[in-house]
Amino acid sequence: MMDLFCASLTTICELVLPLIVRYLTNLGMNDLQALSVKVILSVGIFYLILRIIDTFANYYMANIGHVMGAKIETDMRKDLFSHLQKLSFTYFDNTKIGQIMARFTSDLFDVTEFAHHCPEEFFIAALKITVAFIILAQVNVWLTLIVFAFIPIMLFCSLKFNKSMRRAFKKSRDQLGEINAKVEDSLLGIRVIKSFANEEMEQEQFQKGNHKFLDIKKEMYHFMARFQSCTRIFDGIMYIAVVVAGALFMLYRKITPGDFMAYLLYITTLLTSIRRIVEFTEQFQRGMTGIERFTEVMDVPVDLGDSPEAIPLQQVKG
Repeated sequence: MMDLFCASLTTICELVLPLIVRYLTNLGMNDLQALSVKVILSVGIFYLILRIIDTFANYYMANIGHVMGAKIETDMRKDLFSHLQKLSFTYFDNTKIGQIMARFTSDLFDVTEFAHHCPEEFFIAALKITVAFIILAQVNVWLTLIVFAFIPIMLFCSLKFNKSMRRAFKKSRDQLGEINAKVEDSLLGIRVIKSFANEEMEQEQFQKGNHKFLDIKKEMYHFMARFQSCTRIFDGIMYIAVVVAGALFMLYRKITPGDFMAYLLYITTLLTSIRRIVEFTEQFQRGMTGIERFTEVMDVPVDLGDSPEAIPLQQVKG
């Protein structure tokens, strides 16, 4: 909870700055005599205090948040290792060691980054969008609705591409485990390979898996490029909507020049939040894939285990 509280503090500066610019612009346009040095310095000091609060909150997020993620990774690795100790020989006969090692290393690291960054980033983005909507709705409801009408469409397109990206990330992780398993088998049996001069055959087999991994990565980046291109189109549309609609509203004196500046700054803040979501979408997919692969191992039933009525053996002699 403290982590999310600090995350909310980091949004204050971006949400207050447009209001400050709006206040100073309207004051300069309507009552220039009231725009004194004292007012300007007071506003500057106020914003500086907010920046100091933002700095300490961001430090807490970067430090404590990463430590929290590392603790989650440690506990998951302990549970995974403990569960593997209970599994039968059949599981290890049918599962490549490289796949298991991938779950211990890269998968759990991605879960760590996901557990720390994604909740914060999504919470910050949701908070900014909600607060910005409330503030702008008080300025002009209709212009605010025009601007925010594009956000649900962006979210719909994002969710659509996310499903395709998630499947591609899952295949990428599975194939990476296959490559790890192949490398491990080849290195452990390097003496046998060299004894029978099978280096060329080993290289061919490795290249097949390596090229398959490349094809999966191409598919993954194809969906990612479509996702990012879609968001960039909506970025431009939202800017055009604010400039054109805002200028018309200002022409008919529905909003002031200060309000128009505030709209432009808030749209920049909103688009920055959406871009952050886009940037962390890949990390979100990697984290969810890591959790799925972790649960695949944890869900493997234990063939031999203690009975619920088992009695601990004590005072063993002999």
